Amino acid sequence: MSKVMKGILIVMLIIVLAVVGVGLYVLSSMRADAVETVAKPAEDMDAIVSEEPVVAVIEADPTPTPTPMPIYEEETLEKGVTNILLIGTDSRNADQSENSEGRSDSMILASLDKDKGTLTLVSFMRDARVKRIGESGKFTFYNRLNGAYRGGYGGGGAGELINTLNGNFGLDIQEYVAVGFDGFAALIDKIGGLDVDLDQAEINFINDRITGIHELEPDIVKNAKTVTAAPGIVHLDGAQCLIYARNRHTGENGGEGNDYTRVSRQQEVIQLVFKKVKTEMNEQAVAGLITFASNYITTNMKPETMMALAKVLLSKDITFNTTSVPAEGTYKYYVDEKTNEKTDQLEFNIKKAAASLQEMLYGAVLTPTPKPTPTPKATPEAKATPEAATTTDAE
Repeated sequence: MSKVMKGILIVMLIIVLAVVGVGLYVLSSMRADAVETVAKPAEDMDAIVSEEPVVAVIEADPTPTPTPMPIYEEETLEKGVTNILLIGTDSRNADQSENSEGRSDSMILASLDKDKGTLTLVSFMRDARVKRIGESGKFTFYNRLNGAYRGGYGGGGAGELINTLNGNFGLDIQEYVAVGFDGFAALIDKIGGLDVDLDQAEINFINDRITGIHELEPDIVKNAKTVTAAPGIVHLDGAQCLIYARNRHTGENGGEGNDYTRVSRQQEVIQLVFKKVKTEMNEQAVAGLITFASNYITTNMKPETMMALAKVLLSKDITFNTTSVPAEGTYKYYVDEKTNEKTDQLEFNIKKAAASLQEMLYGAVLTPTPKPTPTPKATPEAKATPEAATTTDAE
């Protein structure tokens, strides 16, 4: 495979998968801080949660300092399928390693089926209530998914997040990519920005985040240029794209949005970037972007994985499939049994979601799926509502 072809692949993945705050790059220098992979504990982790009492952890940050956890080895479920976890952190600085400050603002599984020529993007909702691994390395309690990366009980970075997804949904994720806000915006700028179809509400949202009073917004947003174009196809720079991809406040035709409209935007932009990089990048641009990207991306991907991906992505047209877990309309807000208060955690049938996800990615249910979260007593507050799930995370 030529140097140019490999370079094009790297660039495509860096940008295509960077749209949710994620990037991809596999030079050895970028693996220095990568999470190690170790043998999976012999004990059946799924059985543990059914034997030990469920510990309800509602506090937003019971363990402020994360304890790094290695990635547990998993057998490959389907040789033709490559799974990469894309972690977009809400880090507000240039240090984008998994050990830097920042929570997993976005978690997307990019699953490439090289035989079918499909790239499936699975957005895991950050408030999804799943089985979590404590400091013991065992599934001993339930809480929000994004706490597995940082900010939750025993949050252990990319390692715990991957182990949590594999344990809950019967997956075989072994590789990841992580980057923060600045890295995403910088990479989009490097390819010259994106042309995005915006309505007036989306334009207003972008401008409000730039000029309004939003203390938690990063400096790259506060210092961005406002959008002056009329609704339609609008050229956005990196900072503007960052705001667009994180917008969960406006929906279709100016209506109310939620976390699902946000992941829909992220998936939309991924496809726009894929098309631009594949059709417009040249050798000079590839070389410059590869060098540039090394300042922002952390990954544990191996060169042989990149080679396998290159053969597919550069030899055939790619069809995108998109989904989210839990799917919209399939959850209810978890009600704490002790206080009878509704939380922001999305409770859903994990077993059913796992089977559906395996069917989509592998063409069949290949592993035993975990037991669903215990269902609390039904209350009016526990029913799913159309509004966006509230969250303690930064907007």
